[in-house]
Amino acid sequence: MKEVKKMREFKSLNPAGLPEGFDAEIYGEEPIVKVEESKGRIFISYIFPGFYLSDDSQDVEGERVSFKQVDIPKVGFLSESGKPLLPSFGRYVQIPFNCDFKFTVKKGEPIQFDDVLVLPAQEKLTDNAEQEHAFEYDRDFYSRDELYPSDVVEVTGPFEIDGYNALLIHVRPFQYNPAKRKLIGYGNIVVEIQVMPAKKGSAGYPFHPELDREVYGNLFLNPRRRIEERLGIEPIIRPPVPPIPSGPEFLIIYHDTLRDAAEKLAKWKNMRGLLTETVSISEIGNSVNEIKTYIRRRRGFPLSRLRYVLLFGDVDMIASETISGGPFGSNITDYYYSTPRDATSSADLVLPWLSIGRIPVRTLEEGMDVVDQIIRYEKNPPCDPEYYRRMTFAAYFQDNYPQDGRADRKYIKTLEDIRERMVMLGFDVERVYVSNNPNPQFYRDGTPVPQEVKDSIVDADTATGMLISATAEGQLIIGHRDHGGPDGWSHPSFKKSHLDAITSEYPTIFFSINCLTGKFDLAGPTESFAEKILRMKGGAPSLIAASRASGTWRNDSLIKALFDAVWAGVLPTFPGSTASYPVKYNRLGDILNYAKSYLPVAHSGDNEGIKDHFEIYHVIGDPTIELWKANPITIDIRAVKRGTYLDITLSSCPKGSVITVWYRDKMLRRIEPSSTHIRVPLREIMITPFPPRRIVSVCFKAPAHRFRQINV
Repeated sequence: MKEVKKMREFKSLNPAGLPEGFDAEIYGEEPIVKVEESKGRIFISYIFPGFYLSDDSQDVEGERVSFKQVDIPKVGFLSESGKPLLPSFGRYVQIPFNCDFKFTVKKGEPIQFDDVLVLPAQEKLTDNAEQEHAFEYDRDFYSRDELYPSDVVEVTGPFEIDGYNALLIHVRPFQYNPAKRKLIGYGNIVVEIQVMPAKKGSAGYPFHPELDREVYGNLFLNPRRRIEERLGIEPIIRPPVPPIPSGPEFLIIYHDTLRDAAEKLAKWKNMRGLLTETVSISEIGNSVNEIKTYIRRRRGFPLSRLRYVLLFGDVDMIASETISGGPFGSNITDYYYSTPRDATSSADLVLPWLSIGRIPVRTLEEGMDVVDQIIRYEKNPPCDPEYYRRMTFAAYFQDNYPQDGRADRKYIKTLEDIRERMVMLGFDVERVYVSNNPNPQFYRDGTPVPQEVKDSIVDADTATGMLISATAEGQLIIGHRDHGGPDGWSHPSFKKSHLDAITSEYPTIFFSINCLTGKFDLAGPTESFAEKILRMKGGAPSLIAASRASGTWRNDSLIKALFDAVWAGVLPTFPGSTASYPVKYNRLGDILNYAKSYLPVAHSGDNEGIKDHFEIYHVIGDPTIELWKANPITIDIRAVKRGTYLDITLSSCPKGSVITVWYRDKMLRRIEPSSTHIRVPLREIMITPFPPRRIVSVCFKAPAHRFRQINV
């Protein structure tokens, strides 16, 4: 125990306002946040109970240097390459649209810690197994006799996020003088935001609740809608206001070679009630600018329903964009098809306003294989209840020179943090862990590795066999944290060649959070790991992966947010009483967009790295695929012709239900029922006379329910 205590020691910041007898080591070290809203003002009070200091010696140009990690659990970091790595607590705060703002900051009594050499940030570390990384240490900066950061609060924005007008507020409870090795902490910080109507504001349409994805409120300190009412500010509305959203929700852009596959997918989505249209790339024009213009025009229409776009074709069939000047080289990306504008600089963060995905296939046969896999996943989910409890987490305990028992990366610790939440929710999460040190002792943050985690570490061949078996068995999710390449995962090894051994009727969704496994621009016939697993039966009906090298610390944050989007509670909400919600409908594109929106919350000081992650992570497959979270419920549905009506009866009518009525390949009616009994006048669906028996189809879909189709 003495060794553990020496490696990681708790330090109090002695804040005012804590309850009498409060013990941070018992009740938690995470910030305590209070938000008050009044006319034209938002008051935010932050209490930081304390932090951890842990030893972290590093080799710097042949010299062993004794640094210290400064860490507050569940708080992000200010991380500029080679400069001191310090905690930074970030969250979004909403203000009304068309408003100006200014803010003031009040710091509590400082507390000083002497002779602390703070560890520098390693922002150039990637999860590329081929990378040779030089330790990042800005000697010139560490010789400066000045406080870093100069301000304890940074406010950026506003950003538009899912109908919110959002400021991003980062509060840094420390300032550091590197020359004097003095760390100054603040247990109390208060931010006051004053909001006033803009002198020149453009009128806008109100946010429609039908378009609310719900999950983004987890990242806000004040998530409740209608902020203008609480602050007493009149909204500027442009009349007349469209009463309801219009247009398709899902747009499939296809290459002409793949038209039949695109139309088959579109019909299936419409049968499920998701309003879907298709358009040929030849009609739009196959250049990056033409595609952007087309998508942005349709998405920018007032109260447009469009929230998802699928590019159906490989990169030489539907253009992808090359962005030069990234931290790890040029990026191939579809990201800016999903944004209202392009980034104007390497530090400009443009958040998405719709979800984008790509099915990178070249032949109609390949396209049909992927579409059939998507339809199987959504239409005929497994009946085995155990399938909906199974997950597998794969990761690597990396302890390179010197092998001192302490992890160099957060791979296993990140997945263990997520696993704790999943097990609490009743999931059976199998560990597939490997290590290059037979005696792992400490995680990256200095906390000891539990014995049950040590016992779960296996040799490389066993781990690969476990992953093959898990995929063949079918898992709700398989998540990976470690290095990767176009050919697959490095540790545990799981490559394209291993996929040939998998035959399964049960699908698996992959969160492949590493480098390059989603590199969809390889010259044919070569394909990436993600492309191969997308097309295999029993593989992934869709997945999330990176097209280029990716930053290791941002990957840890990304995978946590991916799980939080589906099973809320992986990430903490603030204030502590704020409810946490999963993303509406569990669609994969929304899940990825939420995770990307979390990155600026968890990381500050390196916008270039965050922008890089925005660009390289993609949905390989269908952005609208709805992830199963539990064994879906079956609804009984009956439909009969009674006189001049079509009578439809449901055994129950859950929220989000949609009924569609079809005659052959034509959708006659789309209904969002509010009761279990629906009567549809035949004259309204324009069938005169009523067609022969068993020709009209009635389809039913609701979130977390099985798709049902009957013929009348």
